[in-house]
Amino acid sequence: MGNPRVSTWAIASAFGVCTLGVLFAVPTVAQATESVTGIDNVAKLIAHICAILWCAFLQVTMVDLAYRPEYLRSAIFQRGFAAVVYLAIMVPLFLATNGPDVEFTTSYAGAPKVSTYLLIYLSYVLITCGELAFMCGRTARRNWGIRPWSGTGFGLSAAAAVLGMAYACSKGSYILTYTLGAPWSLQAEQALSPALAGMAVLCLFTGLTLPMIGVLRERLRQKKALAAD
Repeated sequence: MGNPRVSTWAIASAFGVCTLGVLFAVPTVAQATESVTGIDNVAKLIAHICAILWCAFLQVTMVDLAYRPEYLRSAIFQRGFAAVVYLAIMVPLFLATNGPDVEFTTSYAGAPKVSTYLLIYLSYVLITCGELAFMCGRTARRNWGIRPWSGTGFGLSAAAAVLGMAYACSKGSYILTYTLGAPWSLQAEQALSPALAGMAVLCLFTGLTLPMIGVLRERLRQKKALAAD
């Protein structure tokens, strides 16, 4: 905070929207939100919007850390535009499909509009997590052996992105195989996908926190050295 940059605010925003999205994914919170607003499945929509914003903020973070400053402005516009386009498709489709007898989960993969909505959402997660895995992995490799806290943190962030891709593939593959008439076990998918998403969130929170701790430790060491002099 003493020397903020774009990535500082992007990381803070990512933490905020991820926390909000996880909160609305809690069944009791989701039911309370639906009761207050009178809109079915509104908590699911909020959680999906938060997931898209989360990925977008993480992309901006890694672009700021991994690329040249002159590329940052155009990169922010590119990622922001992509997120807006996806939301502009998803939200109207949600509103056109939503109802008391519909849930936006793989349990309703037989409903064409639900499966289309989920595949659009999952495609965004898959693409952005793929880019994040690449950028985090490259940044981890550059810091490995030089800045151990940063190297480990970005390595965990790359692992989180891979887990996010696995989550998207898990749900997406069930929907696609269901459409083709040969789905794999729904019970297995509903157990596997939340586990992958939970591990991705934990790895990412830890991965983004470790570089900050490393920077703080280095600053404290420098202050102690100056005080000793």
